[in-house]
Amino acid sequence: MKRKWEVIIGIAGVMLCVIFLGGFSLTITSMEESTYQTTVFPILQEGVSKEYVSESFEAVKALAIWFGVALLIVVIFVALAILSIWRNKYPKRGAVLFIIAGLATLFGTQFIAFPIAFLFFTTAGLCLLRKIKDKEGVENVSNKNYKSDFTRI
Repeated sequence: MKRKWEVIIGIAGVMLCVIFLGGFSLTITSMEESTYQTTVFPILQEGVSKEYVSESFEAVKALAIWFGVALLIVVIFVALAILSIWRNKYPKRGAVLFIIAGLATLFGTQFIAFPIAFLFFTTAGLCLLRKIKDKEGVENVSNKNYKSDFTRI
């Protein structure tokens, strides 16, 4: 594996997405309205009357579902990107897939998770700009002694 840093940063971004987006999505979608009214609503809706609890709950639940869909899209694109850059085969394709994962993170969270998206954009930049030299090929050319080949003939 030649692109170790790209893989590490990409996996770190996915893990942060799973923790934050998946955690929010799982918590809110499994919550009942009465629990929401006593725990989350007072924090999020300070100064709003209690008659809007059900509307607020539906809006937060829709946001949680949106986060879950965005998480699924991000995981798929990052997995494809990591497979593309594995053994330094297709770094440009991997960069495009990381950019799509970053955009999905941005738009899927309505620009809330921009630090996580920044990790994907950084990884895409590394895929495009970082050049990895093949150490075996460089050593073979530099260690080859051309005079010894001609003296044997």
